[in-house]
Amino acid sequence: MTAATPLAVIPGALVEDVLRDAHAEALRIVEEVYVQSVQSRLVNPESLFLRPDAQARERVIALPAYVPEPNPAMGIKWISSFPENLSLGLPRASAAIVLNDVATGFPVALLEGARISGLRTALSALVGANTLTAGGRRAAKVAILGTGYIAANTVSAFLADGWTWDRATVFDLAVERAEAFAGRFTGRAELAVAHSAEEALTDADLVLLTTTAITPHIDSLQRLAPNATVLHMSLRDLTPEALSGAEHFVDDVSHALRERTSLALAVEAGTVRRDAIRAVGEVLLGDCRRTPDRRAVYAPFGLGSLDIALASLVLERARDLPEALIVEDFSGTAAR
Repeated sequence: MTAATPLAVIPGALVEDVLRDAHAEALRIVEEVYVQSVQSRLVNPESLFLRPDAQARERVIALPAYVPEPNPAMGIKWISSFPENLSLGLPRASAAIVLNDVATGFPVALLEGARISGLRTALSALVGANTLTAGGRRAAKVAILGTGYIAANTVSAFLADGWTWDRATVFDLAVERAEAFAGRFTGRAELAVAHSAEEALTDADLVLLTTTAITPHIDSLQRLAPNATVLHMSLRDLTPEALSGAEHFVDDVSHALRERTSLALAVEAGTVRRDAIRAVGEVLLGDCRRTPDRRAVYAPFGLGSLDIALASLVLERARDLPEALIVEDFSGTAAR
């Protein structure tokens, strides 16, 4: 008789509990994955986008990956982004991650993926800021555009990592969302609500962009501090003209130039040279450095390998906890 192949189901509440206590290890994993990426040690196929309506913002994305080290992990993230969910009182994004046994290919875990995805995006931004800034985890002025789940996770990750700032401003097209966002951090960080994007961005030396814009809307970075670092965690906020003259860093160059991202549009328009774009893993390895007193834009597209590596960490910590659901013979192999 063939041995049973159990499958662990890790629900969202348990994922959140595990990740809450895993900041340092998760940050190290993100850095390691970025280094493995530039060393061509990952299997990270291009993401697949499913759009029910090609003209709308709604999409579902499949991100498969294999991460060989330090603990081999293989699987896929299936994540949806439906911005109109917010008007229904629902989160914009929902996701599931399936992990496969690297020896047999059988599925071994199903994890709630939105929390893992949110953390990996926040930690990606944190790695970019830690790597590209020289201020010792300190900014004079932080500007935050977009006040959703990703923005909240990212600000929380920065605070957990010891970042401080003199001023911080937040802007959202819906002022009530900006006010609610600022209120979430009462007692942890003071965030002032800006009345316009221009007000928020003026003199900022650290910028966080997490909007759901489908058309570039920021046409200049000149109002920023001369040494500003822009964390462009959304797809399409900056026009090709805005990107001209800045230094550009990504997670993976070929991935970052897909899906008509701001950076892809800039390369197409000729305002950014493709061969001038560097991967953040190169900076982590010391193979290149950011130029001081020049604006830098960090625009990671999102590697599925990050989700799979972090999901593997969650599974390792959660599998034996009582909140995990174990389906003993999910694939029915024992009956064959």
